[in-house]
Amino acid sequence: MNELDFEKTYNEFADSIFRHCFFRVSSREVAKDLTQETFVRTWQALEKGKEIENMKAFLYKVATNLIIDYYRKHKEVSLDSLQEKGVDFVKEGRQEVDFMDLQAVLKEVHSLPEKYKQVLMMRYIEDLSVIEIADVIGASENTISVQLHRGIQMLKKNLNVEELYE
Repeated sequence: MNELDFEKTYNEFADSIFRHCFFRVSSREVAKDLTQETFVRTWQALEKGKEIENMKAFLYKVATNLIIDYYRKHKEVSLDSLQEKGVDFVKEGRQEVDFMDLQAVLKEVHSLPEKYKQVLMMRYIEDLSVIEIADVIGASENTISVQLHRGIQMLKKNLNVEELYE
């Protein structure tokens, strides 16, 4: 991949990688640093001759690993605090969600086991496909589908609702 192609890749994915990082660390500055480091490491991998079949999944995997490293060194921040700081969890074009409903859902998502919380956030906040999530996490598509289903079932039970968008 040449520099021009990499610049196009950056322009295409930088905002979504930043949102992914910001949602997980709740600091604009840290998210900027993690986003920058994600692209630096990706460029370094390409320079070393690494073949990247799915650039989006690769970028999310690098960003997720950097976030994990960050948390090994820092305290965890709750999803509620992110929402209080104004993070918009409703993507453009999706149905508006009542603020109180959103707050309740986020509280319950935060209380889920990490494996369910992670896949739900990647699927419904970052809009990654099951295949992309599987690539990022290093699990099979079937495992991711099961985790999504179980996470949604836990949310339904905890929120005492019959229908939750799937």
